[in-house]
Amino acid sequence: MILWSILVGLAICIVIGLPISFGLAAISLFIFFAADYSLSPIVAQAVNGLDSFPLLAIPLFILVGEVMSQGGIAQRLVRLASALVGFVAGGLGQVAVLTSMFFGGISGSAVADASAVGSMMIEPMKQHRYSGPLATAIVVAASVVGIIIPPSIPMILFGVVTNTSISQLFMAGIVPGVLITLGLAVTTYLQARKTGKGQPFELRELGLALKDALLALLLPVIIVGGILSGVFTPTESAAIALIYAIAVSMFIYRSLSLKRFFRLCIATGRLTGVVMLLLAFASVLAWLLTANMIPQQLVVSLSAITENKLLLLLLLSLFLLVVGFFMDLTPAMVILAPLMTPVVVKLGIDPVYFGVLMSFILGLGLITPPVGTVLYVGCGVGKVGMEHLVKSLLPFYLTLLLLLAAFLLFPGLILWYR
Repeated sequence: MILWSILVGLAICIVIGLPISFGLAAISLFIFFAADYSLSPIVAQAVNGLDSFPLLAIPLFILVGEVMSQGGIAQRLVRLASALVGFVAGGLGQVAVLTSMFFGGISGSAVADASAVGSMMIEPMKQHRYSGPLATAIVVAASVVGIIIPPSIPMILFGVVTNTSISQLFMAGIVPGVLITLGLAVTTYLQARKTGKGQPFELRELGLALKDALLALLLPVIIVGGILSGVFTPTESAAIALIYAIAVSMFIYRSLSLKRFFRLCIATGRLTGVVMLLLAFASVLAWLLTANMIPQQLVVSLSAITENKLLLLLLLSLFLLVVGFFMDLTPAMVILAPLMTPVVVKLGIDPVYFGVLMSFILGLGLITPPVGTVLYVGCGVGKVGMEHLVKSLLPFYLTLLLLLAAFLLFPGLILWYR
């Protein structure tokens, strides 16, 4: 009854357009009153849900991405990507894909990736005979890499709400992130090869671009290298990366003023507040589900359907794909991860593998209608209609679904480090 109350309540929130965080609060109050619980656990569990040191990494990584975008770092990464792959047929599209991988290795956010890369790459692509919808589709599809290649904000959320190692999640995201980049690069080549070569390859330009972007390239090295080597935690890496990004942008590149930095802090604070409010009330629901042994009941129910791991993962993947059509990644992650993870672990599936898989599947929801957040960002930045953008995205959807099938069939692509 509790599970159905949550599902029906979420459906009502989506239909009437109520913010998910407020909806979770209303659902929690309804269940507490209906079941005659004391109200004190609501506050206690909400506070406990936010009392987590790794959560500090989220606002820090968001701010790192903002500083990178506004502080001249992103532009240097674009120049380097252009020198590396700009000579390929459909070269500017390849530049956009590779830049998204570079940017994703710093910001951990698909929305930030699409916004920053789109603002720099869509207009130049239009000037080189790319149609507006195709140029935007390349940027939108490539933004998915930002939440798979480490660092990844969705993986931080998954790690916090399921008590899974964030460092291992980051490690597991490296190979899938590279494979997604390669898959999208091939698709971009097939879709944009008629635009011709963007520019001739010049070794001298590559050397200059590499020299100019060297300080920018140290950011993902600091973030990922520090975490994987065990020198510091994901949260500490985010703090160090932020200090480094501020120092480079303000004192070396001199492209970020103190006034603009304060504005970025305010914007980051607003976005963080939304995430934290959502996480607080999701923690209350997670406590309710656990206290009433809902995950254990789901294990029994799913075991009655099948004990085949691949079939179970396929069913859960289809369910998550449908959820992604109607719910944004963050609320879907904080609501469903605590519910699903005990189920898959009980049936012998590695939680790190499932965390990366879940991040990728819900990430696809960001670029699919009707509520895909990155789709709307792309429409705004690229100045294109939704229907034209979705039509141009169809080949990229196919590529991403084929990659999902590969991850399901070959778990070693994610658990490569073991």
